[in-house]
Amino acid sequence: MSSLPPPQEPLAFVRIPKAKVWGGERLAERLGVRTADGPLGETWELSDYPGEETAIRGGAWDGRTLRELMDEHGAAVLGASRPSADGRFPLLVKFIDAGDDLSVQIHPPDGPKSPTGVGKTEAWYVLDGAPDASLICGLKPGTTREAFEAAAGGPGVREFLHELSVRRGDCVLVPAGQTHAIRRGTVLCEVQQTSDVTYRMYDWDRVGLDGKPRETHLEQALEVVDWSLPPAEPVRAEFVGGPGLQSEPLVACPYFELRALRAGEQGGEVRTEGRASVLSVVGGAGRIEPLPGSTFAPRDLRFGDVLLLPATLEGVTLRALGAAGLEVLQAVAL
Repeated sequence: MSSLPPPQEPLAFVRIPKAKVWGGERLAERLGVRTADGPLGETWELSDYPGEETAIRGGAWDGRTLRELMDEHGAAVLGASRPSADGRFPLLVKFIDAGDDLSVQIHPPDGPKSPTGVGKTEAWYVLDGAPDASLICGLKPGTTREAFEAAAGGPGVREFLHELSVRRGDCVLVPAGQTHAIRRGTVLCEVQQTSDVTYRMYDWDRVGLDGKPRETHLEQALEVVDWSLPPAEPVRAEFVGGPGLQSEPLVACPYFELRALRAGEQGGEVRTEGRASVLSVVGGAGRIEPLPGSTFAPRDLRFGDVLLLPATLEGVTLRALGAAGLEVLQAVAL
């Protein structure tokens, strides 16, 4: 296939839907996506993970994968952003619908404790939740290693888990080494390192979609617990309204930083500042347009749209279509 020049436009992708035993119905309804294998648990919206690379949708790179783009123009796409330890695009973006509780689990850090060498730090942005929605993220203060390790593989682990109430717009950072679980009734957007290594401690004694007990990885999980991490608390952006574009910081880690954007009908500019970033539409409707000097075609935006802004692009303009505003989560690769 002939080489193409580095992209000078926002890139959309073909999502990859995934059935999960804990999946729900709300995300399927909002996105119009179903799976034949079971309830929709998550969609991979942008991925360079081996074997799960998302294909570009539209534009000059239509039909090519993110992996092909990185192979040909990785340095240009990333700019000042760093690739993952294995040379991949460093961010993976998902939507998750927890119709039931996800397992009590943990992810390893970069290095030898991960079978791929790449760890998994992630962040959750809550899109919807039941009135009593909650997340597990961290251990209660005073938890001892001896007591936790004795209970981690069974229902007694609940005694030691830090559970926090959440609502739409809350954001939680989950570093590698942090024990966590997404509780039933929560829909969220997840931004993470490009990794799929998960060690389950306890899975609520349920069976998988194949009718068999799901595998757990207690020994590996306990080896990567970071006992120095405090329990997490949610943060949120508080917007004051207005016709322009507001940008508020949420969380940051060595791999990415997240910002909440809210555009009114007048809109405003989002600059890449020489780094790759990903825009995920999490509310409202709007439009993405080129800055002066850029030539890509404007496009309408709706919930669930995820776009990569390569570092080759100076920036874009976001504006709302309608008084409800446009809400976007921006993940900047560091």
